[in-house]
Amino acid sequence: MSKGSFKRTKARLSTSELQRELADTDASLMEAVVVGCALVAYSDGWVSPEETLRMRRLILRFEPAKALGLAEILRLFEETTLSFADNYEAAEQAAFELVARLMGRRRESELLIDTCCGIADADGGFDAEERKTILKLCVVLQIDPEAHGL
Repeated sequence: MSKGSFKRTKARLSTSELQRELADTDASLMEAVVVGCALVAYSDGWVSPEETLRMRRLILRFEPAKALGLAEILRLFEETTLSFADNYEAAEQAAFELVARLMGRRRESELLIDTCCGIADADGGFDAEERKTILKLCVVLQIDPEAHGL
């Protein structure tokens, strides 16, 4: 499937909507969101500057992140993406295990998927690998992918 072929749905949130939603959550969600986004961003084998910039913008506007330390969260995103280059299989497994901690927390799981969709869309649209990764995240979190236009 080509980039940009996914329709925007009600569940697909804009950057400002994602920022508002993230601001209403607790800080414990941030690690899962960062790792999930890194997983999606790297799924095509590299992280585009647009994906990194979008992640940075989301984090900078996330109020609980300020308490955790913005630099620490940005470091986690960078370290996570670098870990995929070192040993993709092990890093992918660790990322899915961390994200799975949100299972059963519907609002947080939906928010993670919406945020990951935003990161995938940051460089102009989804590619097949990004879509596949988000579908795996939906399975892990028991989320209906159709609710996110996938």
